[in-house]
Amino acid sequence: MFMRLQASGFEDLHGADVSATVPISERLLNEIIQESLPRSLPIRDLYVTPEAGDRFIVRARIGSSPLIPALKLTVLIAEQPRLPSSPILVLRLEGRALLSLAGPALRFLDAPAGVHFERDHIAIDIAALLEQRGFRGYLEYLRQLEVHTTDGLVVLTMRGGISG
Repeated sequence: MFMRLQASGFEDLHGADVSATVPISERLLNEIIQESLPRSLPIRDLYVTPEAGDRFIVRARIGSSPLIPALKLTVLIAEQPRLPSSPILVLRLEGRALLSLAGPALRFLDAPAGVHFERDHIAIDIAALLEQRGFRGYLEYLRQLEVHTTDGLVVLTMRGGISG
């Protein structure tokens, strides 16, 4: 039945309006990140900790040399996606001293498709990430997406529907 509904553009559900709040635990967030990282990326021991106030602590090692110290960065949510015109979540690296080292280093990494580094900003193209997983078509039903954090959780707030 779902395949039939999907093939018809969900025409039998026109007028549906759905709101959802989805909390994602720190553990699940890190599982998703680990499964999404290209094996060619020279990052080891990557771990992301959501904190209150729309920030994350990111810990990682770049390369395999024990002489290179582990990075610890604070990343802030700088811009929410504006659907449907701009499905981009923008993050900003915090901390001037680290930016002089981390910002240029991040640009040289082979980032996953849909993730772009520019100075102290990281742009995450949600449409591109969904496309990689075969879910791009569902983005058209989403009218609003916000990403926020509390201690240990990423909280997605979504609103969407089927107009007719």
